Amino acid sequence: MLAPKDRTPRKERRAIFISYRRSDSAPWTGRLAADLRRYFGHAKGQERVYLDIDSNLSARDYMVELEQALLASRVVIAVLGPQWLNSSNDQGQRRLDDPGDLVRMELETALRNGIALVPVLVGGAVMPPGHELPPSIETLARLQAVRLADEDWPYDLGRLLECLERHAVLPASSANTAPPGEATLLTTRRYERRLQASRRRAFDALTGAVELLRYPINEVSPEAAMVTFYARRGGAVAAEVVDDGPGHSTVVLKLPSVKTGAVAGASIGLAVVTSGLSLAAGAGFLAWQRRFAVGFFDNVEGVLEGRGVGEDSSLLPGVHAWRTRRREV
Repeated sequence: MLAPKDRTPRKERRAIFISYRRSDSAPWTGRLAADLRRYFGHAKGQERVYLDIDSNLSARDYMVELEQALLASRVVIAVLGPQWLNSSNDQGQRRLDDPGDLVRMELETALRNGIALVPVLVGGAVMPPGHELPPSIETLARLQAVRLADEDWPYDLGRLLECLERHAVLPASSANTAPPGEATLLTTRRYERRLQASRRRAFDALTGAVELLRYPINEVSPEAAMVTFYARRGGAVAAEVVDDGPGHSTVVLKLPSVKTGAVAGASIGLAVVTSGLSLAAGAGFLAWQRRFAVGFFDNVEGVLEGRGVGEDSSLLPGVHAWRTRRREV
């Protein structure tokens, strides 16, 4: 029987799962795991980067732990060494041809659940051709790989970190916390966009966009595929993902608003403050909401497609470009 769920609001920081063969790439994988954990921050990095050799708990079913770690991960890194494709068992049979092979099962789980899969080539390995892979993981051959060469390790690691960032895997930051505030809204306005992605993959992209845009997060509920965050000190925004047919899902945004005609001739109590500028007029507030929703959906699609995020639509028109120019200067 499962233990009662802790209903305390929390920020979900899902992990990187490293898939590898010990006989093929253990030294490179150990170095990679250490570098990733150092980048993501000591104890927190240890929790966020799963490596079977030191992440599994004693006296626990390792298959259960492996599956839980996989399904809790935002990205699976598949470390491919020189012998990854043709590694054989004691009977001389190729391991990948065995449906019970752990590495094959890890990749199948990632692909089946829409988890981002990043091949990493070490030891001079090259990407395996699709026709030499089992049909269930043939997609691996069509994915963009990242090389980690011994002589260029720091540079190549930087490229891998950039790839992870495009999939919204970021170092933990205290900037992502914010005290919950009391609701001041009189009603809620709803915006939707349908995406060609599973609910799980769309939720990863949704939470990833929130993190990349540095919005303070109040609560994340993976079970309900919902996250609550703050758009530049405005009211709390609730976002959720719902199933919308095979291979599709819908992202729903619920923003604080005011009832039509409720404040005619008066200033609106909800003011959205962005970079010191205030939107207090009803028409301006609703226009900001529409612009924010459209821009936010665009950024969710950007993360879904591995492009990362673009303009922060919670800012007033022109403010994002102005901020970017200031950073460049």
